[in-house]
Formats: sequence, structure tokens, C-alpha cells
Amino acid sequence: MGVLFFVASAVVGQSFTTPLPGTLVRAAAVNGPEGRPGIALLVAANPNRKGAKTLLFLDPERRTLTRLAAGLHEEVNTVVGFDLSGSGASAPIAGMPGVLFTAGGGGARQVLDQPDVDLRSVTGATQGRPWIAAARAGLLELLGPAPGGGLARQKTFPLPVKAERQKWGLRLTSPPVMLLPGEPALFAVGPEEVGRRRIKTLLVPADGSPGTAGIESWSLLPEGERLVSDRRYLRVDGTPALAATTFEKIGLLARKRFRLFLLGQDRSRKGSGPVFSAETDCPLWFPLDPVAADADGDGRQDLVLVHPGGMRGRETIVSVYRGLGEGRFDPDPRGWKLNDEPRDWLYGPDLTGDNVPDLLLYVKDRLLLYPGDPKGSRPLAGRPAWSVAVAGAPKKESREDDDDESVEESDRQDIGPDRSRWLLGFDLPGGGRAVLAQGFQKDGKSVVTVVWRR
Repeated sequence: MGVLFFVASAVVGQSFTTPLPGTLVRAAAVNGPEGRPGIALLVAANPNRKGAKTLLFLDPERRTLTRLAAGLHEEVNTVVGFDLSGSGASAPIAGMPGVLFTAGGGGARQVLDQPDVDLRSVTGATQGRPWIAAARAGLLELLGPAPGGGLARQKTFPLPVKAERQKWGLRLTSPPVMLLPGEPALFAVGPEEVGRRRIKTLLVPADGSPGTAGIESWSLLPEGERLVSDRRYLRVDGTPALAATTFEKIGLLARKRFRLFLLGQDRSRKGSGPVFSAETDCPLWFPLDPVAADADGDGRQDLVLVHPGGMRGRETIVSVYRGLGEGRFDPDPRGWKLNDEPRDWLYGPDLTGDNVPDLLLYVKDRLLLYPGDPKGSRPLAGRPAWSVAVAGAPKKESREDDDDESVEESDRQDIGPDRSRWLLGFDLPGGGRAVLAQGFQKDGKSVVTVVWRR
């Protein structure tokens, strides 16, 4: 175990490594045995995330791993935390399409058997909500506690449906659904491209009357631009917003353009243009993460863009646009750059205890923490506060120099907001934060490096 001292804030963090008895599939912050805060880990028996599943509980403070349920069906694919008993404790709910389970009595107890329920269908953090959200073609459902310790449908809302003809018949689908951060609870359905320039988003308040349709919001792309896969819904000073990247022409020197659209009811359906635009140095084949966070401590949310830079992505670039209120931002950002290629990154968790967002970088076989700097000319410190070795960090094949204009096809894949992540961050029940950095054992099973603080 390692101990990490953050002298400026008198916060002590700890790090340790835990091998898992399989491949990590999903994880969620929950209360475990004795109500202790920690992380539920869903693990597959085989290295390819296939095979029977096991549900484990990781206690960061005690550095222990406890088996909650074993021999779960191979189709179990996710886990979330939910207050099933009404006691305030967040229990692990594991699920596969149509069936949900919780841990109990040393095994798994079924809490719902309902066709088409899939907890992966709604993104966004639902921790602390009095319901679990699930979506399917034409329907958004809110599931809540039921007598007998199970789950039952509480509310439903209609979703747009698209029919596509297949060889076997008609395939019915609905746009993606995301729960926005903050209050009040609001779902964003989309984005759905309509024609060459318009983008439709359906806003569905969770406290709305059951069965009522949501509010249509329409965004309008600048002439000649097309969406890239970086599409995320944010709340900017309480207002829902669509953050997206675009491009005009494909090419090796092409870079992503960032566009921010505020969302509100638009009965005309003509669409509103972006309220903020920025040119970036992010190539089209690398991901770009937009984050709304108060990076300078003035009480207003700033816009933070994190992405690799350079043809080969051998730089990490962070740009912070100071929030001016009402969806407006200073066009001149505070910039930060590291000349190292990130495997993954996580911006936002405060691991130094100073109430300023920090940046975690997974670089080669190290996990680096760069503290946020609210008042400096750069938004992050020039040196990491600490560096932790990541056990089992995958080896990356060497590439040609940046002068080689060829770009591997693998570099063009897995770039959207739902891409595979190597870093996972959690706000633990009752306080405290934890981060998992994933690696692999020699037999292909997962090993996680854990960093946490109270």
C-alpha cells in the first residue's frame, strides 16, 4: 500500500493494488456489508468479459475484496447502486436484459423480471435518486422499491420511435437517453439528426406527469458542418446544453470544432445556433471530453475541454474557458499541455480536498494527479502532486514518428463518450472519493490500482 500526502490541503490519500478473479465488466459506488462505503465490481470469468459473472465488494479503507454473489448468468452485464430498502444505504443491483438481481444471503436475489429492461439503456449518474431509469423502444421507465424488497414500475414516458426494415422484419429503436447532472432530474433524449443541419433533443423532466411527451429542443449546425461522435449533454449554470464536436472536411490536418447549444423549448423547430464555438487542436480520430465545472472558484461553471493533441496524440491538452454566466464564456482560454500520450484521463474529481477540480492522467504505467489551479495562468499545476505505478498496465506498440502521415485504423475507433475507459471515478456513499486504474494480469484477468481519500 502507498500513502499519498497532499500537504497544501492536509489531505491524506492512499493507494493499493488488488488482483481480480476475472475481467472487470462494470463497477458502481455502493454500501457493502455492515453498510460500509465502497465499490461493487462485476467480474466475468473469462478474459473477454464472457462467461459466468461474480459480484464483488471492494472496501477501499480496509483494502479488502468480498464476494457478494457468484455464478451469475453470463448475460449479466452491469451493476448500479440503489437504495432498495429505503434505509439510505445504496445496494448493488446487477442486471441482464429482462432480469435484475441484488446480493443477499451469500448469493443473488431476483428483484425484477420484466421483458426488455436493460440498465445500460440510460447513461448518466443515477446515484442518490429514488428510482432507477431504463429505456427501450418507445418507452422510458422509472423503477422504484416495491413491497417484498423488489422493484416495480413507478412512471413511464413515451419516447420517439424509428422503424427500420430488416430481412427478418421491422426493427424499432429510440434515440439514446441520458440523465443530466444536477437538479431537477431531467432526461435528454437524443441527439437526433434531422436533415443536414438540425439536431433534435427531447427533454423529459422526471417529475413530469406519467405518459406525457417531453419538450422538443432544436439545435442548428453552422452551414457545411457535420457532427462527430463527441456528443454529450451538460448543465451549464443550471441550463441544459448539448456539447458537440463537428468538422467540415475530412483530412489528416483536419481538427475538431467545438459547439455548445443551450436547450429550451422550440415550437418553430427551426433550431438555434451554438451560443459558444471554439477551434481545437484535436484530430478527428481522437476523443474530446467537454466538462462543465467551476475551475476558478468564482461560483460559475466554466467550460473545460480535454483531449489528445498532435497527429499521433502524443500530447494532452486542457483548455478552460471562464464562465461569464447565462451560457457565455470568455473566448480566450487558460491552457495547459503535457507532452505525453494519455491512455485515459479523468477531469473533475477533487482528490486534493481544496474544492477545485483535478486532472488524473493514465500515462504508460503511471497514474498522475495534476491539481487544479483556480487563479494561475494555467488551469492545472505544472507538476503532478503524486505519481502511482499502475499494475499490469497494457504495453502499447511503438509507432512511427509524427512525420509519418499514415494513421492506423485502430486510432479512429472507440472515440465517443461511451468509449472503453481505463480510469473510473466514484463518489462513495457518505463521502470520500475513489479512482480505479485498470490493468491486466498475465492470464488476462483484471488487476485494479485503487486511489482513494476520505
